[in-house]
Amino acid sequence: MKIQNLIHPENIYLDLAAVDAESGMAAVAERLGPPLGLQPPAVVNGLMERERLGSTSVGDRFAIPHCKIQGIHQIVVALARFSDAIDFGPESGGEQVALAFVVLSPPDQPAAHLQVLSQIARVLKRKELRSELMEAPDADAVIDAIRRTAESEGL
Repeated sequence: MKIQNLIHPENIYLDLAAVDAESGMAAVAERLGPPLGLQPPAVVNGLMERERLGSTSVGDRFAIPHCKIQGIHQIVVALARFSDAIDFGPESGGEQVALAFVVLSPPDQPAAHLQVLSQIARVLKRKELRSELMEAPDADAVIDAIRRTAESEGL
């Protein structure tokens, strides 16, 4: 399972308005949930339940919120860029998040779930990718930047 094959333009949300992690995840869930047959509150609850276990903020204004959720049969990745960085809660140590890779996985695919999280973390280590994602004018530019970086990382 390769990260560049999981990123689709319809799941890239640029300049979302939110004030904190929960409202940010709600904005994503409102867009991502219905096409998957998921109720947005169920998506938010899953993501926030995981967030309470420990912040998914990875530094440099990026986070990888994720959860396993009933009702889907394959891993889904969305990318949300917030118009203003948001507080990702007390568990984040006050870390502000401007961009989140949101990962939803079926409960019966734990190895694939970890593989996707690992690939996202690996590409986010590239400073040039982080800059490109923050400045990308549209979904196509986001996808191109992720694909180029993943390929250069051998993913």
